[in-house]
This record gives sequence, structure tokens and C-alpha cells, in this order.
Amino acid sequence: MMRPVPIGTVLSAAILFAGCVGCGQDQPLPDRTTKDTPSKQDLLEFHRLRALALDSLIDRETAEWGSVLRSGTGIRSERLDSIPGSPAVSELAEGTVLELHHRLSLLDGTDITTWQQDGPMAFEPGSTDLPSGFHELIGDAHIGDSLRALIPPVRAWGMSGLPPDIPQEAVISVHLRIGLYQRPA
Repeated sequence: MMRPVPIGTVLSAAILFAGCVGCGQDQPLPDRTTKDTPSKQDLLEFHRLRALALDSLIDRETAEWGSVLRSGTGIRSERLDSIPGSPAVSELAEGTVLELHHRLSLLDGTDITTWQQDGPMAFEPGSTDLPSGFHELIGDAHIGDSLRALIPPVRAWGMSGLPPDIPQEAVISVHLRIGLYQRPA
């Protein structure tokens, strides 16, 4: 059997409890510094770390290649085959059109385009609307070269990608053989 609690005890407990409900609201909160926007240094460090991670990824992907050439812009390439004495692409007359037997893919192996599916690609150095990394890669090659390369996003389709086929910030894997364009007879 329960004994009745005196009303004074109930009121005292209610006043004491009510006084604690608002505890801390009257006192100022500790001064915490919060950042709404990153500083210039934060952004520089973020991008530096992302660039290092991307560079490390590309290094891992090319670790098994024979002799990797690394451009100042981060493109890694390897010449698989060449024709001795063939002219350099950079020495060709303006307006010369090249024919690329190619395979462009993502690092996961997903093909973007291949010459077997889409036919050889016509490429005019300095004029074709491919990203700058392709112009750099091909401009450093010779007629008859077979190359493989990884082109980092900044020299490929960058932050935006080329939806739906190329996602944002994709590293592009390139296999190609460079020849002079031959008009069909």
C-alpha cells in the first residue's frame, strides 16, 4: 500500500525540477570558433592532397609499364612501338590530318570509344576538339608510334566529365597507333 506524499514535498520537488530545466540557458556558452567557409590555406591544402592522391593512383596504374615517360602536366605514357626515322608529329605541316587507331577507356576498363567499334579517329593537331592532354600526347609522338598513356582529369575532361560516358574527374586510359590519314579511294 502506498502512503500519500505530503503536498509540500511535491511542490518543493516541482519547483526544484523546474529550476533545473533551464539550467545553463542563462549562462553564456563557451566560445567555440566555427568556420562557415574554408580559408585560402584550407583550399590549397585540400587541392594539394587531392593532387597527391591522383598522382599516386596514376603511379600505381603505371608501375608495371616498361619505361614510363612523365610529362610536366602529369600525363604518363609509354612508347610500345615506333618506326625508326619517322617524322615527329610536331614537325608536320599545319593542316595535316592524322588517323588514330585508338582505344579510350576509364581506369575500370569501361570503353569510351575504340577504333574497332567507331572506326579510326581523324585528328588534326591543334584543331581537333579533344582535350589538351590528347594534343600534348600526340604532339610529342612520331608517325607510326604505338602508345599507351594515362591522362589525368585536368588534361582530359576535368571536373565536368562528358556525361553519360565519362564521369567527373576521370583519368583516361589511351592506347593508340598514329598514322597519316588516308582518304578512302
